[in-house]
Amino acid sequence: MLYPISIEWEEGLTAIGIQIPDIPGAVTAADTFEEACAAAVEVAHIMLDEIAGSGRPIPLPSSAVAHRGHPEFEGMDWGALDVDVTAYLAER
Repeated sequence: MLYPISIEWEEGLTAIGIQIPDIPGAVTAADTFEEACAAAVEVAHIMLDEIAGSGRPIPLPSSAVAHRGHPEFEGMDWGALDVDVTAYLAER
């Protein structure tokens, strides 16, 4: 599924931060955009494992528009990241 991601470019491009607002706790950073995306997918699976293990429903992706107006995302860029949630939905 394609989840919206917020992208924070650190000053001097020393690190790129990515957050998946629809998946609580899915926040990461890396030196390159590609590394940050890979790390974001990894942390998404860690958080989804935790959510599924606790019996809570897997959060489905919303629109980036639903998050853009929130103050914590001011000045951030937006994109989408494909996270395979098939295994978590099958556990229901």
